Amino acid sequence: MRIDWIEDLIALLDSGGVADAARLRNVTQPAFSRRIKVLEDVLGIELIDRSVKPSGPSAILHDHESALRKLAREQRLLLSEMRQEQSTGVRQLIIASQHAITTSMGAKIITALAESSHTHIRLRSANRDECETLLIRRQVAISLTYRIRSEPVSDPPSFLIEAQIGSELLIPVCAASHRRDLMKQFHNGALRIIGYPAEVFLGAAIARHILPTLDPRCSISVVTETGLSTAALQLSQSGLGVAWVPEALARPALSRGDLCNLNTELGSLEMDLVAHRWAATSNAATLDAWENLTAAL
Repeated sequence: MRIDWIEDLIALLDSGGVADAARLRNVTQPAFSRRIKVLEDVLGIELIDRSVKPSGPSAILHDHESALRKLAREQRLLLSEMRQEQSTGVRQLIIASQHAITTSMGAKIITALAESSHTHIRLRSANRDECETLLIRRQVAISLTYRIRSEPVSDPPSFLIEAQIGSELLIPVCAASHRRDLMKQFHNGALRIIGYPAEVFLGAAIARHILPTLDPRCSISVVTETGLSTAALQLSQSGLGVAWVPEALARPALSRGDLCNLNTELGSLEMDLVAHRWAATSNAATLDAWENLTAAL
């Protein structure tokens, strides 16, 4: 969809009416109405509710408002980055990174890319599925995601290149001050955990590979759920329960003695850190970053 079309729709949503939207877009009302009518004909979608006076955004436009605003933000950012690259000569590179990778290895990733001194790196944190989608849509140059080592591996699509650039352990941790009580409860048949939603990668991984290995007689109590490993780490550190988090994320607290690693009692999970990029790319910033990532991590 053309950028000016999206901006017209955002103006319509912001103003709530055709007349005010036309003023926002600095055109006459008849001209704005004609533009919207052309867009309706092209898309086959009713964008203006003409059954009320004054006419305003249609119900379907309201239903998809958040997606349209997100698309508008992404397009504005892309244009801004292109203009910046042209004016400064600094190359722009966007990398999609799974949330847990960003929090546990973000600094290491940026350090590995620092050798590309004339490249501005933007690390975009997202869920695993979204990272893959952003790469397929060419909205990012490289995606970084986890893969469970014990699961079958299929070849990537022919249009993508894949590289395993590291590994990580998903380990169970708890507050050092609560370890004794938690383990006593566990040996008595009860375990309090900080969970992840089932639709989140770590939540699905724990449900498939960790929980089935525990004693089936043990009663698992999910104290609370969070989609972020950083939040799970903090919640476990407060003594609420056990959380499975990337070892790199927990390492500082483990070194301080604030957390305990319960790997021996509860089990861990090996994960590979996998990078993907489009095979058919000649972009120098992408190729330099790929070389640095695969060599340094």
